[in-house]
Amino acid sequence: MITVIAVATASLSLLQRATNPNPTLNSYTASAQLSATIHAVIPVHKTFNGSVYYLRPNRKIEFQNVPNALSKFRDLVSTTPTYEQATQQYDITPMTDDGTVSKYSLVPKKTGSRVKSVVVTINDQSALVSTAQWNYTNGGSLTWAQTYETVGTYRLPAQATIGARFPGYSVDGTVTFSNYQPNATVSPSVFASPH
Repeated sequence: MITVIAVATASLSLLQRATNPNPTLNSYTASAQLSATIHAVIPVHKTFNGSVYYLRPNRKIEFQNVPNALSKFRDLVSTTPTYEQATQQYDITPMTDDGTVSKYSLVPKKTGSRVKSVVVTINDQSALVSTAQWNYTNGGSLTWAQTYETVGTYRLPAQATIGARFPGYSVDGTVTFSNYQPNATVSPSVFASPH
């Protein structure tokens, strides 16, 4: 007997919900711990403590005492675009929906971008992003997979698993989040580029 599993096309309305999972959350602070292994001739494993700052739509994770070999991971800055901004910045292709998760391909519209594409996987039930994989023009990739916890009325990241594969090096790590302070005061200067 052959079982046929129907795979539907992912819904853009799910992606729209996933871009704003906490509509009343404008900021937060939290603690973060990065445990990472650099794969080299002799693998190096390190653990770093840091702070998380979120001021809609930007998030920055700053780690202390990070050596130069891991300098790319000293400050992890990300921006969550609104659905409208995402449609302006990316050509979005709904891929598959297997009934549990939906996948989307986002290709930057801007020419000359280091990012070739981003593949986003969203949990159908929670409408939360479970994984994002950035594929770069140099052949490298960065995968970020996260689980969530409930903090008050919000769904916030509990843990993220990172896999970086770039020419010349690779890193595997886990970031654990704790001590959330929803809607805490966060200064915009936190996100200013260092001069």
